[in-house]
Amino acid sequence: MKILVIEDEKTKRITMNDALEKAGYNVESFEDPVVAMNYLKDFEADLVITDVRLPQMDGFEVLQKIKDEYPRISVVMMTAFGTIESAVEAMKLGAHDYITKPFSIDQLLLLVKKFKRIKNLEEENVTLKEKLQERYSFHNIIGKSKPMQELYDLIETVSSTDTAVLIEGESGTGKEMVANAIHYNSNRKNGPFVKLSCALLNESLLESELFGHEKGAFTGAVKSKRGRFELAHGGTIFLDEVDDIPVASQVKLLRLLQEREFERVGGTTTIKTDVRFICATKINLWQKVKQNQFREDLYYRLRVIPVNLPPLRERREDIPLLINHFLKKINRTELFFNSEAVELLTSFNWPGNVRQLENSIYRIAALVKENELTKDMIPEDLIHISNSKSIIDFRKFSSVDLEKMVREVEIGAINWAIEKSDKNQSKAAELLGIKRTTLRDKMKRYNLL
Repeated sequence: MKILVIEDEKTKRITMNDALEKAGYNVESFEDPVVAMNYLKDFEADLVITDVRLPQMDGFEVLQKIKDEYPRISVVMMTAFGTIESAVEAMKLGAHDYITKPFSIDQLLLLVKKFKRIKNLEEENVTLKEKLQERYSFHNIIGKSKPMQELYDLIETVSSTDTAVLIEGESGTGKEMVANAIHYNSNRKNGPFVKLSCALLNESLLESELFGHEKGAFTGAVKSKRGRFELAHGGTIFLDEVDDIPVASQVKLLRLLQEREFERVGGTTTIKTDVRFICATKINLWQKVKQNQFREDLYYRLRVIPVNLPPLRERREDIPLLINHFLKKINRTELFFNSEAVELLTSFNWPGNVRQLENSIYRIAALVKENELTKDMIPEDLIHISNSKSIIDFRKFSSVDLEKMVREVEIGAINWAIEKSDKNQSKAAELLGIKRTTLRDKMKRYNLL
């Protein structure tokens, strides 16, 4: 602990300096308070012990200057003759404590020891708060709810192994962030972390991306290319939307999982690879197994450890934390949602989960000028989209042709998505929250292809 002593009487200054150093403290002593203040411009201190009566500037001026410029430093005042007025004034100005002259060295050491104990407790409190905050924010995954605390424990446990992980959860719940946390908390963290969304590519392109290809393997293959599994050697590969992998490619993926080897598309050379598998799906993959659209043996290989992400509506208590986190991300910490606004946002269903909440906070923050955000500043369309239970008011119907209504709604939604995505079926499927293969099936059924 660093202590500065300011005392113009030489004998007392030397005596205090020597006693404090002997007790194990790092001490600098000064006769002139101006010199002491200049010292603080370049060096840190934990405690300043200063006399009240000093040349050039008195102890109260020293105290005020330290409080204004170095608020982290505590000050103990030495007051002569036990004057109550001086002691009271010193405490009002923010002194940590005072000691009256004459005092013994034992009294001084006891006071400093008391200060050190308080300082240690304060530092422990700060450390505990930081650890608690880290616990609420695990690798940028925010949440203090019980499901999230259980998720943090599972990530820590899973990270220490090389076992395949299947992350299950709705769109927008943060599956990629969990994959990041597992990789960067593992012993492979210094290795490559390669990601691929399986929903964005057709079968031939997907195999080329995963396994690579040799020159001339297909039209356009003008040179050899390493696949994601080669690039991920020694690290982790994250396959998002793994449920979209075609059945033919699933066979090759299963072999790689079993044998840890593969060939590039159009190649004959066997390539060995050492990768950890983390996969993600937003649907119930077992349903695809039962429909013979996903291999059962591959399902068990990928789902050695399932990690289920709860939707935001099942952990509403995390929403205030997430709001503050998103405001911090855009450097708008001066903004705050009042209690009514937070209550309103917490009551939403958030079908798009954390991603929808994040985009909504950014939108609200961009539109308001005030620092306090009230519930009236939350756009009505946001409230409707996030909290409505039905987009159709059925009270106006005397009867409903359900099959016809579903058909019209699906056709309208598909046409909207196709137009909005410039006829890109993968993007259209993402807009609709369904798989690309499901979208194509519906388009065939409704003669939209």
